[in-house]
Amino acid sequence: MPARKRRSRPARKPNSFRRWSLALFLAVLSVLIVAQRLRHTLPPSKSIPRLISDNEARGIAVRYTALLQREGGSNLWVKRATRPSLDHRTPLLGEVLALTPVSPTIIASLEKEAAREGLHLQVSTREHRPSPTETLMLFRGKEAICGWRLREVARLYRAAIIIDDLGQDVKIARQVFSLSGAVTVSVLPHLPASGQTAAEAHRAGREVMLHLPMEALPNVKGSGGENTLREGMPGIEVERIIASGLDSVPYASGVNNHMGSRATTSASLMSEVMRTLASRRLYFIDSRTSASSVALRAAHEAGLPAFYRSVFLDDTENVEYTLGELQRLCGVVREQGVALAIGHPHPTTLAALERFLPELDRDDIELVPPSKIVRLPEVARLSPRGEHGIANGAD
Repeated sequence: MPARKRRSRPARKPNSFRRWSLALFLAVLSVLIVAQRLRHTLPPSKSIPRLISDNEARGIAVRYTALLQREGGSNLWVKRATRPSLDHRTPLLGEVLALTPVSPTIIASLEKEAAREGLHLQVSTREHRPSPTETLMLFRGKEAICGWRLREVARLYRAAIIIDDLGQDVKIARQVFSLSGAVTVSVLPHLPASGQTAAEAHRAGREVMLHLPMEALPNVKGSGGENTLREGMPGIEVERIIASGLDSVPYASGVNNHMGSRATTSASLMSEVMRTLASRRLYFIDSRTSASSVALRAAHEAGLPAFYRSVFLDDTENVEYTLGELQRLCGVVREQGVALAIGHPHPTTLAALERFLPELDRDDIELVPPSKIVRLPEVARLSPRGEHGIANGAD
């Protein structure tokens, strides 16, 4: 009987999933072993410094600009603010003008504050043309935060411009607010828009003054009213009128006279006025509506910060005329370091100012509010010269 053939079993297929899983397990295990060995054999790495945030950089720029201004005082002008870079690379440099003797002191103060906050101030090599210049860069580690070009000058030039007679129409006042620079507004009291004009001016960052009515000579039209300061008034009435005017014009930090060609020549009346203003810690600008005004002298005798008008801008309502007077203002500034102009919200005056104000910046003349002018050390030795504008009805 023939032998039976043995039926062969089919070969088992390998389990590919199990092999793949085993291979993956061994690979991960190898990586973990290598990482464990490296952790014990390599030196610890330094942490990467965090980039400074935009808000923090802006805060540092503002704080150090304020430090510059505080340390420099009247000997320094921050002409252009510094702005941190949005890409953390190159900040937009500010521009600072400083009198020559104070630069080392300012730099030393910045360096001291920077060291206290873990920052570093880098001072570049001086450039000597057209004037000595240093570039100051503030760093955290290797990252530049903000910086300034500090230019040394032999003299700083400053001008103030006041626009009078506001308070009747707030729309006209808003045209003044739209002008560039620190143009100051002087508001007449007890007019329909006196309070609103003063409030909007304050919100717009404009310095506000009270344009205080004073008695004019008999031949001048428009002088009068129960809230007008007059020669021979008792002190209590002077105080009442000034208090009433200040209530009508909120945020006023100073006063200049509206009209007053007669009142400002009265020594007794001006003494009462300046005593009252000094008690309220205000300042006074003599509009110089009379060549015989004693207002500035009375202010000095009362210890009141004060100055005077150098130029009237619009005795003639003509753009070219006002542009010429603005040029004359710059000439006075160049001569004595500081000057003040007064104008009115005529369309021609506003058009001339819009064209001219950028020239002040290009000529390195700082436009400041009167509150800064009256506190400059050099104004104490200055007195009015020439009477341009008085004869043309500056009242």
